[in-house]
Amino acid sequence: MSTKQQSFDLGNGLRKGGHYDAIFFGCYAETNTFDIRCRFDLRTKLNRARLQKAADAALKSYPEFAVRPVVYDGKICYEKNNNPVKLCPDDNKTRYFGADGPSGTNGYLFCFLCGDKHLTFSMYHAQTDAYGMISYVISVLWNYAKTTFPPIRFVRTNFFEPYGVRMNDLQFRMMDDMERYDAIVKFAADGKLYDPYEGKEFFPLPPEAHEKSDMSCRLVNLVISNSDFMKKTVELHTSYGPLLAALAAESINDTFDIEDKAIAVVLTGDSRRFFRSKTLCNMAYNTPIVLTKADMGMPMENICKKMRTQMLNQLKKSHVRETLKGIVKIGEDVFALGPIDGVAKYLAGPEGLKVQNEKTTIFLTYPGKIDTNPISRLLIKSVTPGMLAMDRAINVYCHGDDLVIQYSLKGDDLTLPVAMRDTLNKYGFDPIMFDMGRIAQNMLSFDKIKKVEKA
Repeated sequence: MSTKQQSFDLGNGLRKGGHYDAIFFGCYAETNTFDIRCRFDLRTKLNRARLQKAADAALKSYPEFAVRPVVYDGKICYEKNNNPVKLCPDDNKTRYFGADGPSGTNGYLFCFLCGDKHLTFSMYHAQTDAYGMISYVISVLWNYAKTTFPPIRFVRTNFFEPYGVRMNDLQFRMMDDMERYDAIVKFAADGKLYDPYEGKEFFPLPPEAHEKSDMSCRLVNLVISNSDFMKKTVELHTSYGPLLAALAAESINDTFDIEDKAIAVVLTGDSRRFFRSKTLCNMAYNTPIVLTKADMGMPMENICKKMRTQMLNQLKKSHVRETLKGIVKIGEDVFALGPIDGVAKYLAGPEGLKVQNEKTTIFLTYPGKIDTNPISRLLIKSVTPGMLAMDRAINVYCHGDDLVIQYSLKGDDLTLPVAMRDTLNKYGFDPIMFDMGRIAQNMLSFDKIKKVEKA
């Protein structure tokens, strides 16, 4: 049987995990957990009973999410999960993904954190990427809106389809197992890799001062006008990603002496677009944009042009296929290290995974505009991103006319967001800065998830 046709069914209600699963569970579990979030502030008081029904109903369209992680034969696998979706109070306490009990998530790799007039979707990144996260959450909000504002049930839902939002499980059933669960293997192939570094040595940010045992992140939001930002992209003949990366790079260059090194702002790309795939397993890949000290002396329009060229060279099918091959290889390397729970504990320890990628100054994730019309007009007052991980990162969301540029920090040094605020002011964006304080991180601990003995 070829790799691209094999079944993932292991019997006894279990299915195999994929290569990206191995990477996240091996490299980004325990103290290095990737907890990605999206907070929705509502126009009216949250009705938890309606949210519970909406979340459970939406899950029927996302069978790949209706699972719990288990360790089987030393590998990460999945077991069907029929529990209700976990709704937790938003009390800034740590929950454990995949676990049961009061501090768990009913076995799921996600949960909802609920306040009086807000809800936050918190998800372990191994489940899916930002595309899949937003898809499920919009389905939940649509179900919730139908019970809150019954007349909208007559609104046609086909406008959701271009964004991958499911109203049934048809898209799931149309794929084979490889595409559903391990799509990077299905689509990886020989290609031509574009290297933006060209032998340059990258500039690493100075290490943060923080206690590694402290499972929280400091979040700082910079809010600017999205319409003003859009006008600036038109003025500079560029697009959102390059301009965001250029502003981040300039703020770093103005703060630190990078000497003869290059600043590497790593954006994320969505490889689904090249294969017209509806899979919701992780399909993101890194697209680094690199600027030298000399580049920083150019006019902003020239900087954006250079960055956009680098970005577009990585938005080619040939480059993506070769990049996916590299991701598959990392997954194979994790498999080869031994039992996944032992690998995770080792990589989370002092001799394990290095904090920052060897060619990354800072990560910048921009999944795009969060626009759920008519849900947005009826339900949502504002949307705030959240990315709680092992290192500094920038996460950008747009809702309405708010463009939220969020810094996630492990320590309490606000040098980076303050520098970005100054850079945004320089270009006339008039940012409003909100220090969100320290946010408890939800975790994936192998001591708390199910173990299944091999028959």
